[in-house]
Amino acid sequence: MAIIVELKTTKRRFFLLGTGFGMYKATRPSFFGGNLLPNEEEGKAEVVAVCDENGDIFFMDKASLKVISIDDTPLESMRSKLEVPY
Repeated sequence: MAIIVELKTTKRRFFLLGTGFGMYKATRPSFFGGNLLPNEEEGKAEVVAVCDENGDIFFMDKASLKVISIDDTPLESMRSKLEVPY
């Protein structure tokens, strides 16, 4: 079955293919310090892979999407499964 996600701004729906947490770090020698004082760049990319009804794959920011259904079951009907009994 599939996980259906919706783009918060346009309400367009996609199939969720996978998630990832990409981190990168790049170094290059500096002009004055060479390899002793390199320029470093690092960051992270929190993206998910989705596809549309035509199978075209997109990478989107995870904060721009929300889950609508899991295995043809609306998320609203599964809300009680996350409640912790006291």
